[in-house]
Amino acid sequence: MTLLLPKAITFDCYGTIIDWDRAVQHYFENVLAQYDINNADVVALQKHWENIQFTYIQDHYRPYKEVLKHTMAMAFREYGYPFSTDDCIAFSESMGNWAPFPEAKEALLELKKFTKIALITNTDDAIIDKTVKHLGIDFDEIITAEQAGVYKANHRGFEMAMERLGVDCSELLHVGFGFKYDVVPANELGIKSCWVNRYGEVRPANVKETFLVGDIATLALLVKGMAYST
Repeated sequence: MTLLLPKAITFDCYGTIIDWDRAVQHYFENVLAQYDINNADVVALQKHWENIQFTYIQDHYRPYKEVLKHTMAMAFREYGYPFSTDDCIAFSESMGNWAPFPEAKEALLELKKFTKIALITNTDDAIIDKTVKHLGIDFDEIITAEQAGVYKANHRGFEMAMERLGVDCSELLHVGFGFKYDVVPANELGIKSCWVNRYGEVRPANVKETFLVGDIATLALLVKGMAYST
């Protein structure tokens, strides 16, 4: 079967391009260390925070800095950990400085040789602007939750991306690590999906991605192969 080169590729950013897990765990670890708590399971704390956040953002739109502040407080409170308002504010201010995965920039530059690349990200304009500046990539389009007025897994960000990129669902590939944020809505819209499964997670039994890769470098090789086979 010939794999057709997509006219555009949209990416989730945090967790797919930016090392979200490491950044969040490191921040939580440092906060707890201030209170002489050095043996906490920050991986479990992060997962709990993510579950809280997913439910929180489905309710109605709030700026993402507010989401970060409020959901961190909720997670720490439910785990019985001490924290301050300043800790939550600093968390919300830190996101634009989180580091990318080692292969991300080179792989994105390679992908730009063959197709348009864009971001669909569950964040505010100011946060992603800072991230993109540090990353040094010229994306063709950037769609944020702030612009859409909703968060993924809502379809609006995907629809905006197709409008701005001038493509339909058959011409787009969406890439993300967050299965329920990215793969599920892409599938619902008839968009080809690529799950970046860096940690060998188990997918839901009733949903499947179009492509599965372990990192963005592997995706770049796949797309390069599509380009040279057409």
